[in-house]
Amino acid sequence: MENINEHDMTKKMLDTIRNGNKPNSLNENTQNIQPIRTNNNVQQLDEHDMTKKMLGVINEFKNAPSLEVDDVVKVEDDFLGEEAEKIRTMVGSVDLKLYEVYPKDRNVVMVGVLDSGIEFKFSKKEGAPYINVDNIKLDSETLEEVKRLEGYYKNWLDDWSKKINEYSKSV
Repeated sequence: MENINEHDMTKKMLDTIRNGNKPNSLNENTQNIQPIRTNNNVQQLDEHDMTKKMLGVINEFKNAPSLEVDDVVKVEDDFLGEEAEKIRTMVGSVDLKLYEVYPKDRNVVMVGVLDSGIEFKFSKKEGAPYINVDNIKLDSETLEEVKRLEGYYKNWLDDWSKKINEYSKSV
């Protein structure tokens, strides 16, 4: 099996999207800086920026639930407030953006942003939390916050492993 790192996989994915089955055209040089026009202004995007933008678009479609409206249960405001308070106690201040239960899939998804700017996504089915950071200083305080977030996820996952049955029985 070919050993390939994430950067190379991303380059291959973008090359396939751009060029179909044509030979690889991505290189690590300035030839790949693409001008983007917005409101008569020209911006320069390097490969990293283009990759980040493309992955954001792909993730919007990939993470969009394909379930019927009745198959999604939005977590109620009271419980949402309790969950936010639990995170604040263990991790830090948070803004919860999404909290939904998918009973047929036996899945729960919670998305939020910590005050430090760390965006996170918890999903029962994915088995690990995901974070997204943009230009955050990597110091011991940030690492500790990420460790607390991971610890919180483990507790959250354990709680939802027990609670999901309540939601799944009604489906």
